[in-house]
Amino acid sequence: MASVPSSGLTIVLLGNQGVGKSASGNTILGRPAFVSKRSFASVTKEVSKHTDSVFGKQISVQDTPGILGSEKEEITTLCQDLLKSKEPCLFLIVVKIDRFTDEQKNAVEAAIRVVGDEGFENCHLLFTSGDALNDMQLDDFINDDPESPLPTLVERFKERYHVFNNKNGGLEQVRHLLEKSGHLSDVVSDPPGPPRRMVLLGLPGEGKSASGNTILGSNQFESGFDFRGVSTEAVPKTATVEGRQVTVVDTPGFTDTDPERLFREIIMSVEKAEPHAFIIVLKINRISEAEIMLFEMLPKLFGEDVRKHMMVLFTHGDDLKGKSIEDLIEAERSVSDLVTKCAGRYSVFDNTKRGNRVQVKHLLDKMDKMVAANNGEHFISERSTQVQIASEGGSEATTTNSWQEHGKWFMEWLLKLLKAYYGSKNMPQQV
Repeated sequence: MASVPSSGLTIVLLGNQGVGKSASGNTILGRPAFVSKRSFASVTKEVSKHTDSVFGKQISVQDTPGILGSEKEEITTLCQDLLKSKEPCLFLIVVKIDRFTDEQKNAVEAAIRVVGDEGFENCHLLFTSGDALNDMQLDDFINDDPESPLPTLVERFKERYHVFNNKNGGLEQVRHLLEKSGHLSDVVSDPPGPPRRMVLLGLPGEGKSASGNTILGSNQFESGFDFRGVSTEAVPKTATVEGRQVTVVDTPGFTDTDPERLFREIIMSVEKAEPHAFIIVLKINRISEAEIMLFEMLPKLFGEDVRKHMMVLFTHGDDLKGKSIEDLIEAERSVSDLVTKCAGRYSVFDNTKRGNRVQVKHLLDKMDKMVAANNGEHFISERSTQVQIASEGGSEATTTNSWQEHGKWFMEWLLKLLKAYYGSKNMPQQV
């Protein structure tokens, strides 16, 4: 999907504190851009802005402090300046699905006054905590109490009201919001992108297999909590993603197999998949020595050109808790160094929200830019190609000869990695 020029949209989130404004902003952008947590005090102290591409449209979301607080004048100025600019805008007045109190009513009325008559047609009610409805329809909730002022208030908005489940509602609810508010009409379809093939590498517990499932949109790889790793062989799986054919190869986790078999699986995965990208999967936390060693292995095994095809995928994006990944990278020298080795190419996944396809689109967009910089070529290992030509025996002969050539240093490298990962006391016996 791609948007025509000047089709950006600014969304302003308005409402009382604690109703889910920041969480709704994260849902719209498909990533943890704003700090969101349960708190009796307002989490958002000032207007905060984040921008991203959503369904091919450049969307800026502005999160505001509680409308009944002391920052009301700042919020009024923001809204009025936006209306004067004549740029496309959408004001979302956020209401939590709960007992509709006088305080909630006052917050909605205050938000309406802030945007004024000129902006009211661009105002929509957004109900949050949609999971609390259970099997009840939103309209039934609105009209549940005939004595409540809620039905009368909603009538003023005509059909301009929606509901979000910010826990696990996925992006379809965002699409519905944008379509219903008339802000997806200028989005045009691009032809499907070219096929993409990638190899996932990482230590057990980093979320490698789960990331493969997120990319493909279904349970293609076995995934679980296991320090010895779930994947024991390189397995390619293919699915249609974002209108294109995407192949993901999940590799063993470097701690769950014998050295020669592990070596063979890595070589074979490259020869069979002809990948456009090597994606090194890292959990968001302090980078270990073992993880750093993964970045050393690929150039030694396949040559320096492999660096042109390397990317970092950070998992457990929910652990950011509103912080930006850029801040994390800058704060940790070891993380910054690894990202630099990949020419700044990285993406972030929250695998607990597989329905969030924006994160997958981000990854594929980064990969497309990398492939374009590589003249559209997938990775070809000079070393294995030379061995194939010499042996004329196909892939099996290639891996055998490669093991004879590189087996000694690979054994030494793997031993160091295992010591770094397990510690000397808990080393597995097979190495």
